[in-house]
Amino acid sequence: LAQANKKQKKRKEDKKKKKNKGAKDATANDSVEKVSKKKSAKMVDEENEDNDADEDDALDEDADEDNHAKLEEEEVEPEVEELLSSLTPLQIMMLDESNAQPETAETDATTTEVAKPIAKAENNVESADKAENENVTMGENMLEGEVDPLMIVKDLTTEHRAKILLSSLISPSGVTTHEFYSRYWGKRPLLAALDNGSGINAGDDDNDNRNAKSKKKTPMEDDPYKDKLEKEAMQHAKRLDGLLNRSIIHQMIRCNKLRYWLDLNVTQYTDTLGNGLKRRITLDPPPKKRKNRSSTPDDDDNLEYAVANPQDIWSNVDTSHCTLRLLRPHEHNDSIHTMLSLLESEFGCMVGSNAYLTPLHSQGFAPHYDDVDVFILQLEGYKRWRVYAPPNKMETLPRESSRDYTEKEVEEDMGCELIMDLVIGPGDVL
Repeated sequence: LAQANKKQKKRKEDKKKKKNKGAKDATANDSVEKVSKKKSAKMVDEENEDNDADEDDALDEDADEDNHAKLEEEEVEPEVEELLSSLTPLQIMMLDESNAQPETAETDATTTEVAKPIAKAENNVESADKAENENVTMGENMLEGEVDPLMIVKDLTTEHRAKILLSSLISPSGVTTHEFYSRYWGKRPLLAALDNGSGINAGDDDNDNRNAKSKKKTPMEDDPYKDKLEKEAMQHAKRLDGLLNRSIIHQMIRCNKLRYWLDLNVTQYTDTLGNGLKRRITLDPPPKKRKNRSSTPDDDDNLEYAVANPQDIWSNVDTSHCTLRLLRPHEHNDSIHTMLSLLESEFGCMVGSNAYLTPLHSQGFAPHYDDVDVFILQLEGYKRWRVYAPPNKMETLPRESSRDYTEKEVEEDMGCELIMDLVIGPGDVL
């Protein structure tokens, strides 16, 4: 781009010099006959037209170069994507304060040493001759672990940072973002878990239908790589830490006066009638009609919603085993808000969020399908998921969410094929 700008600037300067020179020559030659003047003027006009045409062609070439450069900029090198996807979402969003280092002479020296391979690679790009004589490229440095990914992520553009964030979320599956869009997006579910030995996350037809009892492999006692595997498992379980937890939720409810129906729900999936059929019930207190307000009955401004009391919330969760659903938690949480903002840049559409806290051996919602694409980030604990194929072609990518179904309807009446039956744990993404 810099070279193209220099060429364009030089062409404009040359054109300006030619015009000035032509004006001086015309003034100095007053004795030239009128016919000659007309002829000279015509020749100058033709020359200028040729120059203008050449400049237009050059501008078109520059525009093509700009578009080509822009397309190249949108692509992330595979080595870079693989390296940076090892970072946690908070590290990619530069919100992980645990990695901040004090500004000391020792830290500066370390940073300088880390930056040397990057500076070396940049010099290689600028000097083609030097690049031919260099045996070590930046990509090789990355694979050898000589480059700190935290140093690179600071200089990413928003578009590249968004791409790397998506890559980080699905990285345990071993699927790249390119493969994700071509093979899975809108086509089949994908499980991003630490160990996919069971083949569930591959999404292939012969590996999709798995039993929930097929748990992750555990290293044998005599496995020489046991310590390494345990370390990887610990890192995987903590890779989504900092986004949301019970303590953060408690502060969110206590400080922001969250309201039932609008900001949160307390639900339960249970057999209330005793006929063996479970259904979802919502324990939210109903809104009250405001007094002395002139508005229609259906107007939300005419309704007053109860503010949730944290003590009541935790009593329902811990004692009654209800599920707590937070609607739009990103309105009160900077980390989630930043993550959604980046994902909007990557997907080119609006991205929202809900958060669910479900007690052990409980279920909060009935079988259903949504009218949106869903990424499930398991932050704490474990949850069993059963994923079914669409009941028919019309409901494959629905524009409206479904009603609540019973388990009998899904498995027997509708005849939906069970694609996944699995348990996901901390750090997993479905």
